[in-house]
This record gives sequence, structure tokens and C-alpha cells, in this order.
Amino acid sequence: MSVDNLRYYERIGLIPEVPRNASGIRNYDDAALNWIDFVMRFKKAGMALEAIREYVQLASEGESTI
Repeated sequence: MSVDNLRYYERIGLIPEVPRNASGIRNYDDAALNWIDFVMRFKKAGMALEAIREYVQLASEGESTI
């Protein structure tokens, strides 16, 4: 996956905001990598980006959205 795609996915809400270090450089921790993997699996299955974004938003809100 390209750097541009990662930034785009973060900007449109496909992946939650990635933590940054003191210099502002993104720090892709295990949680961020898991979200990226999760999104890529949906994308490979043919799910539309908007549907993936909606799912990610609901999942981020927790169990109250079940």
C-alpha cells in the first residue's frame, strides 16, 4: 500500500487517526496496523469505501452500535 493511500484512508476516516510522535511523524502501532489489515480485507472482498468507512465508524463507537 502506498503512503498516499494510507494518508487518504486516514483523511476520509477509513482508518482511525494514527498516533504521531513529537515531530509529527505517524507512528503505526499494532492497533493502526490491525485497522489497516481489517480495511484491506473488506476492500479485497469488493466492499465500497463508503461502506467500509461506515463500518469503521460504527466499530469505533463501541458496542452501543450493535
